[in-house]
Amino acid sequence: MSERQIFSKILRLDKYIYNELIVLDGALQRGIAIFLAVTTLTTLSAFRLFNSLIEFLESNLVLFSGEMSDEEFAMFKALIDELSIIFIQQDSTTTLLFSSIASTTVTSLIGLVICFLILKFLFRKEPRPIDLIIISFFSSAPGLLVFPVLFISDTFIQAILVLVTSLYALVAFGSGLKQVYLLRNIEVILVIIALTFGGSILGGF
Repeated sequence: MSERQIFSKILRLDKYIYNELIVLDGALQRGIAIFLAVTTLTTLSAFRLFNSLIEFLESNLVLFSGEMSDEEFAMFKALIDELSIIFIQQDSTTTLLFSSIASTTVTSLIGLVICFLILKFLFRKEPRPIDLIIISFFSSAPGLLVFPVLFISDTFIQAILVLVTSLYALVAFGSGLKQVYLLRNIEVILVIIALTFGGSILGGF
């Protein structure tokens, strides 16, 4: 099965794709490549969105001056200036990029551990860690659709694209869990909530 076929089936939420992927030769390696590509692209897109937000705030500072005291406005302006400097400096941006990718990877793995425990001890399934990793990594493929953010200057459209692709990836992951482990919709929702919030909370420590 070619990458184009896999990507197309994942985007269409094909009912059998994940059962095919977990027995596909080289699936883990291909899944890792997709996950790293998506994580890098999503991180760059998030930086682009953040830069756009900073530029918007810098060009509209006068709008906030009437809503704050002079001291609060000075602190707010200093914060914007500091963030702007951080993202302009190439060394800082590169460091933030690798740090963000590493943090996302750790958070994802922690979330998968939580997912494994829920499936095994709450839903009485027999999940294999490698199958969960394959499902998770391939289901991140919708994140590749975020690439237009790198070329679009409209902050609102950037934010919408980042949000939609992130939600799409969660739906794809839920679809994979439902296919492989025959979960009900409410069970899928519970796992996704635990994966999202549990991974984020524990990954922050």
